[in-house]
Amino acid sequence: MDSYLSAARDLVVEGMRESRIALSPDLEFHLAATLARYMHRPLRPDQLTLRLMDAARGRAPRAESRRIGDDCLISCAFFEARLTRHGGTIVHYAGLGQTAYAVAGMTEVAQGFPEMLDVLQASRPAPTRRLI
Repeated sequence: MDSYLSAARDLVVEGMRESRIALSPDLEFHLAATLARYMHRPLRPDQLTLRLMDAARGRAPRAESRRIGDDCLISCAFFEARLTRHGGTIVHYAGLGQTAYAVAGMTEVAQGFPEMLDVLQASRPAPTRRLI
């Protein structure tokens, strides 16, 4: 896991540099740890709204709310087309992620969601252009 965390931290630092956003140490660590986890664990971006509704009603473990927030964060940054192909918007899923973190009791992470998303989006490699 240390090599994943190191690689994820490098991406976060690059994203902060590119976006000119300085995350707090706690948000920087959260973002790097979340990225590291998804480097070796599958993402679950399906039925995010329903999963959050169940979690908010107390039908799911509290950790599920955090997983939903993490899924929203990573999905919004890297898998926009998958989230929006059935009519959803990134604004909806970003709000859902913020709400999920708030339900999990992670206030700073909920409030920092937009900045973390910007950092992740800035860390993506530029699309390659096809010459032919």
